[in-house]
Amino acid sequence: LAGLRNKHMVLIDTMGMSQRDRLVGEQAAMLSAAGDVRRLLLLNATARGDTLDDVVRAYAGNDLAGCIFTKVDESAALAPALDVAVRHELDIRYLTNGQRVPEDLHLPNRAYLLHRALREHAGESPWRLDGDEAGMLLAAAGMGA
Repeated sequence: LAGLRNKHMVLIDTMGMSQRDRLVGEQAAMLSAAGDVRRLLLLNATARGDTLDDVVRAYAGNDLAGCIFTKVDESAALAPALDVAVRHELDIRYLTNGQRVPEDLHLPNRAYLLHRALREHAGESPWRLDGDEAGMLLAAAGMGA
């Protein structure tokens, strides 16, 4: 890394290392020992919220400076990724919407993120509630069902 000190940004790909891989801690220690390194965690925007939460816990540390949402173009909803970033107080530094770097690496836009998180897929989603289903669910929850 010393030879790259004059660069504004250096992105290091961990080649799909799982958050459960025992080498995660070793890699974090190596990067911390390299000096002024600010780690940005890649969060796959198509992943479930509980998986993203697991990833953040595995890679957390004092030198975790924020995150990059990947696969934003493939994600049906950004709410789980946004929820994880907010709860773990991660700055969203970049979004990606393709595989070309740096062409598909973009600065986040608050209005776009909120729109993608809150937009409804009522006509598309198999998990949508139709008619009185929301009321029936709430009534059933109130009865302890």
